[in-house]
Amino acid sequence: MTADETMHEDDLTPDPGPLPSPGSGEFSAAEASFISEMGSLMERWGLPQATGRLFGYLLLRNKPVDLDTMTRELGQAKSGLSVAARQLEAWTLVRRSTRPGSRRIDYEAVGDLQHLLLVNNAHMRKFTETLTSGVPVARGEARERLASLAELFHGYVEQTEALVADWEARRTAAS
Repeated sequence: MTADETMHEDDLTPDPGPLPSPGSGEFSAAEASFISEMGSLMERWGLPQATGRLFGYLLLRNKPVDLDTMTRELGQAKSGLSVAARQLEAWTLVRRSTRPGSRRIDYEAVGDLQHLLLVNNAHMRKFTETLTSGVPVARGEARERLASLAELFHGYVEQTEALVADWEARRTAAS
């Protein structure tokens, strides 16, 4: 897409203005800020900033996008974006798809992020079980610390499950 062409409603949102020229990496100030913030946030979670930037970019899209388009619009190396896309897929933040008759892989942000919370909860539940298993073998302050942490994470898991269930119920009632 050239700078003269306008975005379609199924491309980036919310800005319906023209896309930047290929590879320029220019977005509206709001889009650029959002993409950058996602990069910084995910970097704090131990992922490369490029992975977070790609996630921010995909969240702003209304349809799946292939690596060539990502490369052109983000101005980043295809190999790096491929790694970032696979990392996001491993975190269940994006899903891949193919078009009929094409070998190209498209990626899109997952809309059901409550699934991510439940997957994370499964890891937290295992973490809680491991903490709990350490309580009987610890002594003194270590035992109290382990018991307290296990209790905290048990409450975290329960509250997250309740939050997702409540959100799903409200969403179902609204539709």
